[in-house]
Amino acid sequence: MREENKTIQQFGLLKISEIMVKDPLYITPNEKISATELLMVRKNIGGLPVVESNKNKKLIGIITQRDIRLARFAMSLDKPNTLVSDLMTSEPYIIKESDTLIDTLKKMFDNNVERIPVVNDKNELIGLVLEKTVLEKLMKYLISDCE
Repeated sequence: MREENKTIQQFGLLKISEIMVKDPLYITPNEKISATELLMVRKNIGGLPVVESNKNKKLIGIITQRDIRLARFAMSLDKPNTLVSDLMTSEPYIIKESDTLIDTLKKMFDNNVERIPVVNDKNELIGLVLEKTVLEKLMKYLISDCE
């Protein structure tokens, strides 16, 4: 086997704990969509995990800018009472921090998602894996391997 193939295989076997964004931003289901969208715009992020409450980080959904944009065509989001719970995707795809990068990428590609929450055994949010983070890590991995 060529040396480059071994390197890529090793990269694919990285544990998610080595790649995930630890303690990511999140939102609760009772937040207003307007405030949630503003937070995403200000922080330049495309989506947020949704947890039960600030004290109980049990993952219950995910909300993305795409969800909000699509909802604009279906309903009036100008209503001040539109909440995250009205638009979030319940039961999002999840991974564990012990999963490998290859397992995670397969799940992301098979389900056409750009971000995937990382949960512990109690289904509490502990991290987030983003396409962008994986690509940045891959770039660093490849650059260091070429030097």
